[in-house]
Amino acid sequence: MRLVNNTMSETTNDTTNDTREGKLTVWRTDGPLDDMIFELSANLTADGERLIVVDATGFFDPLRVSRTAASVARSLHVLRTTPGAEEQTALWAALRSAQQRTQARRILLVGVIDHLYDRGILTRDAARALGRIKLVFEALTRSGLDVTVVCKTAGPDLGARTYLVSSLCASAQEVHHWPLTSQEYVDGATAAIA
Repeated sequence: MRLVNNTMSETTNDTTNDTREGKLTVWRTDGPLDDMIFELSANLTADGERLIVVDATGFFDPLRVSRTAASVARSLHVLRTTPGAEEQTALWAALRSAQQRTQARRILLVGVIDHLYDRGILTRDAARALGRIKLVFEALTRSGLDVTVVCKTAGPDLGARTYLVSSLCASAQEVHHWPLTSQEYVDGATAAIA
């Protein structure tokens, strides 16, 4: 099954000031991330566009990336991080540096808010951390980058913290759920063929 999404087309440039505002897209999933994130990566790089992946899960290891389609592997630049590192300015500086080097306009973040589900973190601290992360996402999109965040939406870790994903979704321009419903899949496939 190939992930096809007809809403991922880029926004046209504003002719008055030649700046393009990016968008924040959230993909929610109840299942395992492996297949989803690689299909999503293939979709985000299908037109030859470069993609920076900020990976806090370890799924984008060199062996797995080498098994993807050659066009995907060529278009990916992976920044490995640890859960919780997104609160450090060094990660965002490294992301900016990679973006300037590769000229990528798309960023995929995998597992960057998962550590906030930890019950060892106070709820108010998790909410504040998410607020800071959302400010970074807003700054990235204002600079013209398309930011895609993948979030787990079920599991024993979530507990009462499901509001974190809801809060992130509320600030996004697009929200999708994986796996796609059969109608979304058919509509997207029809759009891709046309």
